[in-house]
Amino acid sequence: MEEILKDFGLSDNETTVYLALLKIGNSTANRVAEITGLKRSTTYDNLNLLASKGIVSTIIKGSTHYYEPADPDKLLYLLDEKRSRIQQIIPKLKNLKESIKEKTGVTYFEGKKGVLTVLNDILDQNKELWFYGSRKKASSVLEHYPDDFILKREQHQIFLRAVLAEEDRGHPFYKSRSIARLSDLRFSKELNSISSNVFIYGDRVAFMSSGQNPVGIIIVNSEILEQQKKIFEILWKTAKK
Repeated sequence: MEEILKDFGLSDNETTVYLALLKIGNSTANRVAEITGLKRSTTYDNLNLLASKGIVSTIIKGSTHYYEPADPDKLLYLLDEKRSRIQQIIPKLKNLKESIKEKTGVTYFEGKKGVLTVLNDILDQNKELWFYGSRKKASSVLEHYPDDFILKREQHQIFLRAVLAEEDRGHPFYKSRSIARLSDLRFSKELNSISSNVFIYGDRVAFMSSGQNPVGIIIVNSEILEQQKKIFEILWKTAKK
C-alpha cells in the first residue's frame, strides 16, 4: 500500500503522515508526530504539503490547527485532474520533442547483400524517391535485382523522379503503364557508366557503388540531404526527356 502511494507521488514522510491520519482521524500536528515518530517540524511540513495537494484539509478550533485526511476516493479525482492537465500540455511537449536537433547517422554496408539492404531501406521508408545514376551499370553487379526493385516500388506505389544515364533510355520496364505513371524520367549522357548511384528519399540519402565489390552508405543528415536535392535539381534541368 505504501509503495502504491509513493507511485502516486507522495514522499515517504507524506505517506506515513497520511496513513496515520486515516487511522486516527482529525488530529493536531503534535498528535500525528507522536503516532509516526517524526519530528514535529517534519510532521507540520508534510501536513502542509498534503494540504496543498488536496489530500488533507485544515480546521482551526480556537488557536489550534486540526488536520483531517481526505476520503481516499479523492486520490482518484486527483489522478483524473493530473491526467487532464497533462493532456492539455501534450501538444507543447510534442513540439519540444520535434524541436530537438535531428538525429544524424551514417550506416555502411559492404558486398551485394549489403547494397540490397540499401534498396530495401528505400522500400521500407515508402517515401517519394529521387535518383540519379546508371541503372545499366548497377545491373552489371546486381544482376536481376534492379528489375525486382522496380516491381517492388510499383507494389509500394513509390513515385520516382530520376535522372538516368542515356544508356538506360528505352528500358522495357518503363514502358509499362503502371510503372510509367509512377515515374518521371529524364536522361543524361554524362551519367553513362557512372560508377555510383544516389538515392534521395525521406530524411536520408543513400550512395551505392557499382564496382565488383559494391558498397552502400545511408546518411541521415539534413545538410547533406539539402545539398543532394540541389545537385539533383541541377541535373534535372540539364537532362533530356
